[in-house]
Amino acid sequence: MPTLTCNSLNINYGVSGSGPLLILHHGFGSWGRDWSIGGWLEALEPHATVLIFDAVGHGLSTRSHDPIDHEIEQRAEVVNALADAVGADKFGFVGFSLGGRVGFELAASSPDRLIALAIGGMHLLPPSLEQDRFERRIRVLRSGRARSVERPVGDRPGNDPLALAASHEALLRWRGATGRLAGHQAPTMLFCGEKDRYFVNAEETAVAMGFSFIALPDADHDGTFFSSGLAVRAVAGFLRDHLKR
Repeated sequence: MPTLTCNSLNINYGVSGSGPLLILHHGFGSWGRDWSIGGWLEALEPHATVLIFDAVGHGLSTRSHDPIDHEIEQRAEVVNALADAVGADKFGFVGFSLGGRVGFELAASSPDRLIALAIGGMHLLPPSLEQDRFERRIRVLRSGRARSVERPVGDRPGNDPLALAASHEALLRWRGATGRLAGHQAPTMLFCGEKDRYFVNAEETAVAMGFSFIALPDADHDGTFFSSGLAVRAVAGFLRDHLKR
């Protein structure tokens, strides 16, 4: 897989398929190749040139311990840099969980680049609304007692707890996207498992913004990403229809 250097950070990425560019951003603790689990790549490659990558602090990309490198605005900048690297002015974007927050930031800060947007397991509210929960996780990650969210498999290393802690610290700085989407015009779909802690806020976001919304019965947060055929089919159908624009 090739590497992009953005603001002194090395970003590991890969490209497959053909058609308009579609960038996929995984969630906290995952890596780019996790999109192959659950059939995402197989379903999306017929409709797009699919770019997967390891977000900063994950997989084979730079595992910085500095929260500045993990800020959502910085993550959005990396996405735009990846699009530039493959010569695309505009692109579709699918973001799950942490990647969903990045999707909302892209819609707020560079809406002119988005052709279509699909966000899974997330809403547009600021993470600081759950500050106590985030701070507890930061303490555990920094204590050395946390188990790796993602264990080593093949060339995939286990997660770096200090990098994950820095990611959480950066999340608490993000202001969310409420009131910032006036320029966002791209077709947008949200999808979320009914057993996901974020379900109510995700549905409320979709209703308030006039976005399409897919509720996934019996799916929790991880199940939405790793094992929901309904999610994969819904996103693939949505992108098939809207990436043509």
